[in-house]
Amino acid sequence: MSPRTVSEPSKTLPGSISLASFLDSVTPISIEARYRLVGEARRLLEGAYVHLRLKQAMHAVDPVQRLRLLERRLPTMTDRRFHAELGGVFRSLRDLHTVYQLPDPYRGHVATLGFLVERYHEGSDPQPRYLVSRVHPTLVQGGFRSGVEIVAWNGIPIDDLVRLNAEREAGSNSDAQLARGLESLTLRPLRNTLPPDEHWANIEFRAGNRVRETRITWRVVPAGTTSTGSAQDPVGTTAAVHGIDAGNEATRQVKRALFGDAKAQAADSLALRNVLRVDTVNLRRRRLGYVRIYSFNVGGARLFTRAFARLLAALPEAGLIVDIRGNPGGHIPAAEGALQLLTRKRVEPVRFSLTTTPLVLSLCDSHPSFRAWVESVESAVETGEDYSQGFPLSAPAELVRGLRRYRGPVVLITDPLCYSAADIFAAGFQDNDVGPVLGTARYTGAGGANVWTHDLLRLWLPDEVQQLPEGTGLRVALRRATRSGPTRAGVPLEDLGVRADEVHLPTKRDITESNQDLIAAAAHLL
Repeated sequence: MSPRTVSEPSKTLPGSISLASFLDSVTPISIEARYRLVGEARRLLEGAYVHLRLKQAMHAVDPVQRLRLLERRLPTMTDRRFHAELGGVFRSLRDLHTVYQLPDPYRGHVATLGFLVERYHEGSDPQPRYLVSRVHPTLVQGGFRSGVEIVAWNGIPIDDLVRLNAEREAGSNSDAQLARGLESLTLRPLRNTLPPDEHWANIEFRAGNRVRETRITWRVVPAGTTSTGSAQDPVGTTAAVHGIDAGNEATRQVKRALFGDAKAQAADSLALRNVLRVDTVNLRRRRLGYVRIYSFNVGGARLFTRAFARLLAALPEAGLIVDIRGNPGGHIPAAEGALQLLTRKRVEPVRFSLTTTPLVLSLCDSHPSFRAWVESVESAVETGEDYSQGFPLSAPAELVRGLRRYRGPVVLITDPLCYSAADIFAAGFQDNDVGPVLGTARYTGAGGANVWTHDLLRLWLPDEVQQLPEGTGLRVALRRATRSGPTRAGVPLEDLGVRADEVHLPTKRDITESNQDLIAAAAHLL
């Protein structure tokens, strides 16, 4: 075989810095700060984490003991090793709600190679293939462009590398792990993931009949910026009814900035800015509506449902395809209110329960919105019940009172990157018989909880929760979600997710021609 020439793009991503320059800006945190972080992590997992017993059983892990052992080794660790070890404790839970968040300058930044890779199947061939689906214009060089097939990566066959990556990811099930292993090839949120060990990737790709090689360096970009231009997290720290994978919301923001969908729209309201795309499709002599909900990370449920209802009213009622692939979640009442707009039946929301510890009881006593849980937690602290009774976070029918609902048949498209509030939306869609669920894999991402930040807990329990050091953060699944409906009532969403009624494995045409086969499969279910 003749030697291949490695080409490198002559330009870099606008607004980015090199990984080496970014790492030079990192200041190690103190030993005292390390001890405080580990202590608060233990307090959070033992006192507030609603899935602790579930995770210990399902994944054979003991995160609390790992934290005790970590505490003994703190003085001898490098800064990077400490962050890796603490992050590893949380990743062992396979829960993207419950994470350790690194300090500045990691906060608000994402490492990226500037292109995206998607997986597809060719006919009945069980071996998947990997196609470059988006490339930033500055990286198009030497035949490397959208549509080329990835063969190998740093000398490793691409399918093997994706599976190795998947083993390091915190997806709750195998579908979710694989999807996240694929996405982390080119995008890594630095708030809860350390930067790549390697500073570049050598990529072998097939363009036509030739196999070529290119080297692309990792760059670091902000996921969002403040009014002063500094990087910021795209998810707030004081929302009480959120269910969201904050890391995936950060990568979503970067994908939108680098490869923005021209059809994404804000309608006439800030409530829908950058989270919604509305369109129509013509299939089999039918004109159908199409809605892509990229995220539920919106300002409020009522504002969101009003704007969403106005857009739905303009769509044909012969049928509607609702697509939530890649949706990392967000505002839970907004998701359940949006669901209610898709059916004339009264939606029964999911229910949320708490773990039963003295810390949670203190929270229930101090926070007015937890009043419904007080008696249940109080008695369970004495009786030893693992969970409180479950209560809803929203009243979907009340949220959409006076708004026009969609009247036609509806089908939902999901994938393994749907998480948290998107899981809740999909579960409600299925449990309330709104319509069939079509997945690009068998299961959704399986995030079943209302997530709280350490900052929010400290706001309500200042005497029991200590200040975190030096810009670090912790998030925890506080209230677990259980499903409703006649056949799945009480079934948890965490680790199980929503099983699709039908599966459509993505095709090459889906990647290169705007999901034509996927949309046709969804229309067939209508």
